[in-house]
Amino acid sequence: MNHIILKNGELNLTIQLISFFAAMFVTQMAVVEWRTNKNAMYKYLALSFGMLFAQVTVMTIIVVHSYWSGKTGPLAPLHIIDHALITASYIYLVAAFVTLKSTPKSRFIRTNFFVLAVISPFHILLWEIFGSTPLGPVLKISGDLTFEIWEAGLLIMATLAVLRSSVRLKRGLVTAFVLLLVKDVIYIYNTLTMDQPAPLLLFAEHLVVILFFYTIISTLHKKIIGDLLSMDREKTLITEKAYQDTIRALINSLEAKDLYTRGHSDRVTEHAMVLGSKLGFDLKEITKLYYGAILHDMGKIGISEDILNNPLSLGTDDFDRIKKHPEIGANIISSIESLKNIAPSILYHHERFDGSGYPKGLKGKDIPLHSRIIAICDAFDAMSSTRTYRDSMTREKAVRELVSGAGTQFDPDLVKIFVEFLGYQVIERDSSKSLPA
Repeated sequence: MNHIILKNGELNLTIQLISFFAAMFVTQMAVVEWRTNKNAMYKYLALSFGMLFAQVTVMTIIVVHSYWSGKTGPLAPLHIIDHALITASYIYLVAAFVTLKSTPKSRFIRTNFFVLAVISPFHILLWEIFGSTPLGPVLKISGDLTFEIWEAGLLIMATLAVLRSSVRLKRGLVTAFVLLLVKDVIYIYNTLTMDQPAPLLLFAEHLVVILFFYTIISTLHKKIIGDLLSMDREKTLITEKAYQDTIRALINSLEAKDLYTRGHSDRVTEHAMVLGSKLGFDLKEITKLYYGAILHDMGKIGISEDILNNPLSLGTDDFDRIKKHPEIGANIISSIESLKNIAPSILYHHERFDGSGYPKGLKGKDIPLHSRIIAICDAFDAMSSTRTYRDSMTREKAVRELVSGAGTQFDPDLVKIFVEFLGYQVIERDSSKSLPA
C-alpha cells in the first residue's frame, strides 16, 4: 500500500511540475502578445495567465510539501491563497473579453476583487480558529464550493464573451475555457466525495489542467505565427508597392520623352504575361518577367527626343544611337538593387535567334528566355501600332511577319505558342501558310 501511495505521489508531483513549466511558458507568451499589441485585452490576458502561474506555483509548493512530508492535507493559508489566485485569474480572463469599454471592465474588476479581498481573509480566519475542531472539514468543503461555484460562473461568462466577440481563434479559447470548467466540475465532485475520492478523477483534474495549458499554448502560438505571417505579407505589399512606384516613375519619365512608348510597354507586358503563363512560370518567375517587359525600353530615356520622335526614317548614326538603348536601360536597372536581376532581360531583348542581333550577338538558347519572350511581344506590338514614320499593320499581317521571322529573328517554339494564343495556326514555316485557326 505504501508503495502505491509513493507511486501516486510521484506521478502527482510530475504532473504538477509539468503544469508549473507550462504555466510559466503561457505567461511569457501572453506578456509577449501584450507588449506587441498594446491593448487592454492582451493586458488582461497577461495578468490572468500571470495569476494562474502564481496559483500553479502555490499548488506546486503544496504538492511538494505533501510529497516530502508525507502529509496529504493542504496547508490551510496556502489552500485559500490557491483558490484566491485562481479566482483573480478568472476575473481578469472575463475582463479581457467582456467589453471593449474600459469603465465597465474597471467596475467589474473592482467589484470582484473587493468580494475576493473580503472572502479570502475570512476563510483563513475561520480555518485558523476552527480548523482543528470537528468543523474543520465542513469549513474546507464550504470554502471550496464557494470558490469553485464563483470560478465556474466566471468561466461561463468568459466563454460567452469570447463567442460574442470578434477575437481571432475563438475555437482554441473556448476549448481552453471548457477544459477549465471540466476541471472545476471534477474538483467539486472530488470535494463532495472527500471520504472516498475517485483516484482517477484526482489525477484527471491535474491532467485537464495540462490539456488547458496545451490548448492555450497552441492558440497563442497560432496567433503569434499568424501575426508574423501578416507582418511578412504587409512588408511584401509595401516592398511591391515600392517596386511599382519606382517602375511607374521610370515609365512616366520615358513616356514624357517618347510619344510612341505610351501604352507600348503595357501592351508588351500583357502579351509577355500570356507567354509566361503558357510556359508554366511560377509566381516568382512571372513577376520577374513582368518587370523585365514593363521596363524593356527604359534605355530610351537616354536617347534624344529628336531621334525618338523623328517622323522620317533614321540615318545610320541615329539608328546606332537607338541601338544603345538596351545597354542604357540595363545599366539604369542594374543600379536599382531590387530590380537588377531583370537587367539581362532588358539588355538582350534585341538579340536575334540567328545571332545577328545586338548588343552582343547572342544566338539561339544563349539568349535569356525572358529576352526571347519580350522580343516577340515587342515586335508584334511595334508592327500592330502606328509609328511616326509608318502606319500600323493588320493583325494578320503582323502574325505572318512573326512566323516569317521564326528561327531567324525569333525563337520558333515561342512564336508558335504566341501565334496560337492569338487564334492562328502555324501550318508550315512559310508565312503565307499561317492562317486563322
